[in-house]
This record gives sequence, structure tokens and C-alpha cells, in this order.
Amino acid sequence: MNQKADYIQQLRSSYKGLEKEPLEDIVSENLISPFAVTLPSDVIQKAQKIISALYNMRQQPSYLQHYQSLIAEKGLKDPGNKSIMMSYDFHLDEHQNLKLIEVNTNAAFLILGYEMYRMKGHALPVPDFNPEEIRRSIETEMELQGKKAGPGFKVAITDDTPSQQRLYVEFLAYNELFKSFGWDSRIVDYRELYKDFHPDFIYNRHTDFFLTEPSSSVLRTKFLNRDVCLSPNPFEYLMLADKQRLIDWGTPGFLEGQGLVGEDLNLVRTAVPESYDISTNRADEIWANRKKYFFKPKNAFGSKQSYRGGTISRSTYDKIVGQDMIAQEYMPAPEQTFETPEGPQAFKYDLRCYAYQGRMQLVLARIYQGQVTNLRTPYGGFATVVQA
Repeated sequence: MNQKADYIQQLRSSYKGLEKEPLEDIVSENLISPFAVTLPSDVIQKAQKIISALYNMRQQPSYLQHYQSLIAEKGLKDPGNKSIMMSYDFHLDEHQNLKLIEVNTNAAFLILGYEMYRMKGHALPVPDFNPEEIRRSIETEMELQGKKAGPGFKVAITDDTPSQQRLYVEFLAYNELFKSFGWDSRIVDYRELYKDFHPDFIYNRHTDFFLTEPSSSVLRTKFLNRDVCLSPNPFEYLMLADKQRLIDWGTPGFLEGQGLVGEDLNLVRTAVPESYDISTNRADEIWANRKKYFFKPKNAFGSKQSYRGGTISRSTYDKIVGQDMIAQEYMPAPEQTFETPEGPQAFKYDLRCYAYQGRMQLVLARIYQGQVTNLRTPYGGFATVVQA
């Protein structure tokens, strides 16, 4: 089975506008894994409960009040809307407990993952999810700002040089999907917004999370003035995806103070990793226990500038002390063994659970070998999740 060719055919059958696009050159060789990760059904149910609990906590007035000074420090305002197509990324421990690696407001592959399930004929983890829900999510985002996605609705899909992004094919698919809703949709470099096209809604994949770079100034102003509905946006990133939140959520008493009780409290407490600021006053203590931790920036994405505590040198560690870094409890990725043409091979995987507000929409696995997810491992890539 040629996974790439079959997947391209699936995309072209779903989005007729892709028939003329050179997808053979755009879709990478190891994007789609031929394998599926098998999990107990209660793992998926627990993921939904954790996502709901965290989102409900984020909605509490006490939670927003806790961060008022930080919101002001960042120069942000609550825009009213939330964040479409975000994800909660997990590992599983040896007891099948979900361990939260990060919350991601900039998550890739929701629509492509849906098409992967269709191509393979596998049951969706959330049976009633379909692309129409993406439409409803965007309409809800507009309504939360007191606006409507009416006739002539203009949508921009934006990133830094979109056509050069590794998952540009996803932008092409979303563009066709949005056009199928009757919307005027375009893929626009974030620097080019508001020159020839003035969108009502922006699906934002740019990784300047707080829009602090000078080149983001136009977009930041439009966002702060509510001239556009931006999703994901800096406010929702601050509320849920900034890795400082993991430190906060792990602070004794924090979850209880935000109203979490019972099963929700136990699930979230188990899922949230032990996390600390790499501050100068704790530097020696963290170094002494470094093998327990994984070090990464609070506001980066992917595996940029990340280090395993067991392999980091003292000189590198000293350079990151006092920087905007987090020491996070190291949770080894789970493994499954699959039969390849070269024989059985063990692969690591993580779970990506997509959600809008408190509702989970889709679950994928990312299969890989090596230190981090990479989409370069032969037979690795994005994979479906099958419930046992």
C-alpha cells in the first residue's frame, strides 16, 4: 500500500480544488504512518474529561481574576472568542494514565487527520465529529465577538510564508473547505494582511504567540481593537498554552482554589507534570535532580531548544538558568511494536487530542523513533487511534 499516493487521492476526492495542486511535491514521504495505535477506550474517555475540566477551570471568574495583573503586563484584553483547532498533547505512563505534555493553541493536522481516518476506514474516536463542526466553531467564534459570519464573509489563513511551511497542504485543504462553506477564503502571509484583503476572521497559525514582533504590529492592533476575530489568539494562549500554566496548575492548592473537585481534580492532578521555573535560586537543586526533568522554553513550539535532563551538559544548563525556561517532569513516550518489511520495530508515540472549548473533536497519534516527534521516521508520522 502506497500511503502517500492513497492519501493524496483522498485529499483530491474531498477537495476538488486540490486536483491542480502539486501534492506529490507538497506532501512529505513520512507524513502518514501505515500503522494505527491501539488504546483502551477508557483512555479516550479520560482525555475528554481532562480537557473539559481544564477548559471549565479556564472559564471560572476566579481563574481570570488570578491572571489580571499578567494580562495587563502583556498588554492584552479578553477578545471574547476562544481558540479553534487547539490540542492537548499527552503521553501515557505504564499504568495507562494520561500525562499532559503541553496545551497547543497552534496545533496542526485536524482536517488532515480527519481525512486520514476516512482513507483508512477507521472509526473516529469522536463518532459525531465532521468538518461541519469546524464551520460551527468559526461561527461561534464570531458570535462571541457579537458578529456574524454572514454573506461575503472573508477568512484568511495566515502564517509566516505559508507556502514554505512543511504542512502547507493543510492550508490548501482548509482554504478549499472554507470556500465550500461559501466564504471568501485566502491564504495570506501575516505580513500581507490588510493590504489587499481585509478579513473578518483569521485562522492564525503564526507562532509569534503574543504578537510582539514588530512585523506583527498591524495584526496585534487589529486584534486588540476587535477589528478582526483572531483564532487562535494571544489571550487564549496566555490562559491555557503558555507553559507557565503547567507550573501554576501543579502548585499545591491551585486546582482546588479554582473549584476542581472529585474525579476532575484527580484526573487533572495526575495528568499535570511536575514543573518548575529554572530560576537561579533553584538552579543547584534542579541540576542535582536533572535526570528527572526535560528542559524547554515556555513560549516556543515543537522541540526547539529542548533538552533531556539526562544528557544536558553543565555548561548548557548554566546558560539556560534564569532564562524563560521550564523544567518539566520527564515522562518517557510510550511505545508499541509494529511489523515492518524489515521485521518488528518499536516506535514511540504521543497522543494529540484536538478540541474546541471543552469538547474533544479528534484524537491522533504521532509515531516516531528517536528523541522527539519528527515526521522523518520511516513508517512513522501521523496515525489513527483504534480503541480496543
